[in-house]
Amino acid sequence: MPFTSKRYHLDTSLSPTHFNLSRCLSQLGWKLTRFNCLSSINDKVLLFNEAAAQALEYKHLLAQLVANYCPQVAPQTFCVDEGNWQEVVHHLVSIHAQLPPQEKLVWILKPALLNNGQHIRLFNTPEALAAHYLHSKRMGGMHVLQRYLSPHLLRDDRKYSIRLFVILTNYDGAYCYTDGYFNVALHPYVEDLSDLRPHLTNEHLLDPEVNVIQIPASRFAQFSRYLPQMDAILQQLLQGLRYDFPEAFHCSRQRTIALFGFDFMVDSHERVWLLEANHGPCFPIDDHHPLQAPLYQGFWQGLIHSFIEPIADNRPVKHIDYPHFNKVL
Repeated sequence: MPFTSKRYHLDTSLSPTHFNLSRCLSQLGWKLTRFNCLSSINDKVLLFNEAAAQALEYKHLLAQLVANYCPQVAPQTFCVDEGNWQEVVHHLVSIHAQLPPQEKLVWILKPALLNNGQHIRLFNTPEALAAHYLHSKRMGGMHVLQRYLSPHLLRDDRKYSIRLFVILTNYDGAYCYTDGYFNVALHPYVEDLSDLRPHLTNEHLLDPEVNVIQIPASRFAQFSRYLPQMDAILQQLLQGLRYDFPEAFHCSRQRTIALFGFDFMVDSHERVWLLEANHGPCFPIDDHHPLQAPLYQGFWQGLIHSFIEPIADNRPVKHIDYPHFNKVL
């Protein structure tokens, strides 16, 4: 079906997604209009079902979703708050008591509603976790406590994670972009837990210091081996999401999408594990960002070709092609 309408209205101040999409549409010859009524693409396109999006974005809700439908895809995880932290500590005591003498476990505690490595803590004993919760100046609220992957697969003696981009739609399931990037820690891995930088692959831990180097995934031969595992994890997870939120994947009137970044880690046996998901990840807006040319230009162009243009001209699903995406739902 020929594409004819090329007017858009996006508030670029809302998010990096809005900014990048607006910029790319302009570069492709679309015209910006001040009026929603004259646009074929506007902010409503990015208003995917909020409850379903939060079930992936919020770490405690993601942990519950994983526990219900695919517990094998993520490390052992507990949801911890003011009411149950003592119970969780007692559970950890039982787990550690059953370990062989030489084996050690580390646990990573993350605030459920924060990203970018904020307020993350590492603990290697239940007693250390208990001491943290007894501290008067600790951060409150819901957290997730997750078993720290070990041994993990290192690259040049450094930890790394893999970021993939997933597009959820309310009219044609979900799709995963076939390229992504590796977040490789700048600091070599050490067993000492006092410095978080060798252990976490978040882009920023101590602003403005950068904690990782980002490398296009396509530059690594092993990425092609890991991608089927990641696609399979996404399929299981999103099937559970659709079961819990069927209305999110049904289009009654307005077609909508959501952009997610999913993070994965690989252990020493080359098994891939799900770490977390970010709704509307912090896409770079700087033209000189090292991933802009090798990754993001193709991503935004592919997004427009397979999602934005078909939404704009209300193209029947059977006529939409996805040359740069794998269907995962």
